[in-house]
Amino acid sequence: MKVLIFSHTYYPNKDGIAIHIYNLTKSLQKKEIDVEVVYPKNPIRIPGLSTPLPDIQSVVKLITGKYDIIHVHGYGNLFSIIGAFIGMLRGKPVVWTVHGIPDRHKLFKIYNAIAIHLLRRAKVISVSRKIEMIHKNYVLIYNGIDLDRFKCNRSYKESKYVTYIGRLDRDKGVDRLIDEYAGDIMVVGSDEDGFIHELKARSRGNVVFREVDYEQIVEIYCNSRYVVLPSRYEGFPMVMVESIACERPFIATPVGEIPTFLEYLFGNEYKKYLIDDDIGKIIDRLDRLDLSAELRRAREKLEILSWDSIAEQTIKVYRDALGR
Repeated sequence: MKVLIFSHTYYPNKDGIAIHIYNLTKSLQKKEIDVEVVYPKNPIRIPGLSTPLPDIQSVVKLITGKYDIIHVHGYGNLFSIIGAFIGMLRGKPVVWTVHGIPDRHKLFKIYNAIAIHLLRRAKVISVSRKIEMIHKNYVLIYNGIDLDRFKCNRSYKESKYVTYIGRLDRDKGVDRLIDEYAGDIMVVGSDEDGFIHELKARSRGNVVFREVDYEQIVEIYCNSRYVVLPSRYEGFPMVMVESIACERPFIATPVGEIPTFLEYLFGNEYKKYLIDDDIGKIIDRLDRLDLSAELRRAREKLEILSWDSIAEQTIKVYRDALGR
């Protein structure tokens, strides 16, 4: 089985989709699936768009490459639409993984009007149930985690930073974290469309901005007292499971699959991790508690998210798409 993954991002980029594809690809290859990832080496960026335009080399590979299945990732980028459209024109089965549904601005409505027809002809995987707002027939497969790698040897209380990890774009709500928390903040991620300059201007001298390789990301988690994700939309964020694997409290807006999965991890206590108030006030409340035991128990529940298991579930979708 030859699979071509056509994506707007891939490792060494550090966003969630890039890391998801990187880990999934490694696990698929261990199971003797022939996988090739096509992504823009020299991305074409347009001001105001958070994802690049497809480059000529990527499109040529899509049109001329030999593969059994095309697998596209993300919803709201042109790579997914173009990949699905050309794959279907070539008579190839298309698998489409939706990682989140963007806010419904005008451009999204245009995108959705086109993409919804392609989704109906694809085998759809989603990392969260939020896809049901646009599409009902899908397979739910969460993001995975490498528990052997993501672990810390000291308590979260020994670290000082309240940390954001992810892309620096307006949908992630980093500006809200900077506005609402006056303590030590670490912002880790790559700039998108110059947004970092606005974030630095909002800082009161309490924010450290860093961009690190994925190999160093565990160190970032271990140096964090809390990890905060104030996103306006999400699917099933990688940073959520990575934080819990490192036994770091994860504080987030109640979007996508976040409330459901935190309830699975923490039971009735999950709501204290959801942003329903000023972020600074939430952190003050959590600082009065010792969360170590419940974080340890939550980590044990992440065993279901091994990348080996995620790969097996994905292969089942591939076989279904091929009619095997």
